[in-house]
Amino acid sequence: MSISEKASDSGLGLTETEKIVKISKKKVSWFKRIVNVPNFIFLLIWAASFLPSRYASEMKMGLMDFKAFGVVLILVEAVFILRNGSEDKYRAQNDILVFLYLFFLIWEVGVSRLNLLPYAFVPAPENVFYVFYEDYAAILEGFRSSLILIVFGVSLALVFAVILGTLVGWVPRLRNAVYPIVKAISTVPPLIYTSYVVLIMPTFFMASLTVVFLSIFWGSFMGSINNTAFVEKKVINSAKVLNMKTIPMLFKIIIPFNMPRILNNLPINLATALMTLTAAEMIGASSGMGYYVRVSLTYANYTKAVAGIIFIGIVVTILNIFIELIKKKFVTWQY
Repeated sequence: MSISEKASDSGLGLTETEKIVKISKKKVSWFKRIVNVPNFIFLLIWAASFLPSRYASEMKMGLMDFKAFGVVLILVEAVFILRNGSEDKYRAQNDILVFLYLFFLIWEVGVSRLNLLPYAFVPAPENVFYVFYEDYAAILEGFRSSLILIVFGVSLALVFAVILGTLVGWVPRLRNAVYPIVKAISTVPPLIYTSYVVLIMPTFFMASLTVVFLSIFWGSFMGSINNTAFVEKKVINSAKVLNMKTIPMLFKIIIPFNMPRILNNLPINLATALMTLTAAEMIGASSGMGYYVRVSLTYANYTKAVAGIIFIGIVVTILNIFIELIKKKFVTWQY
């Protein structure tokens, strides 16, 4: 082995920055991924499940089998153990898991075992997660109904907002006339006019689609105007040197150049759209995730209501992960 190779292996000849990068990219060992604080709390949760339960004796419905909750814990554990990321990612995942498992431990001990909170309003985790097994058909049907509206509404809103916003931002006179109006409209919270839109539309599908569209369109439209107006001049000048016409320049240069910003705002747009759609479904829908929660609350079934809320959070998380994958696959440039 040469001297340079030995120096490289031992870390000699590297700058401090290179050493930090090398350490941060180092893979985490299996021992460290298994023997850690989150997994200690994980074992405490399982140990707590064997303690006597006041919840089971004091509540008429009783305490459901721990298996459903246990499956959730095992799935979470498997995801974090099998993700062999770098040191930096491991620390972040480790911290997330500590907070999540602490929450589960407090919930299990405080509610399922000691019954410290009103059981009618704060159901046990065993009962909440058992809903996913017992009522999975209704939950999946609500998910299907909501997902169709979210995908159609968000897609239409972004397409129209990006195209129209790019055109308006490209023409200074048009931008100066339209932008103040759009800025005023975009400040109105979508939840304010949700009930009115549901009332005047002929069908709930059209009402929900309109609500999702409007909740995304105005903010994205304003963002597209800003993105186009502040594109670097050297990018535009380079395109003009190649004698590129206006329309090809907008669709082949300006919009792709702004794509990272558009995708970076997509998680916020999705959260807004889902919040607005859920509110609309709780007003006048006959299906959907919001409808599931509303019916559960109407009949004072807080166990199903909490399960529905958790499921909505899981859906938002999965959609955000999907967006990150799209960004890594199709948008390789950043600025």
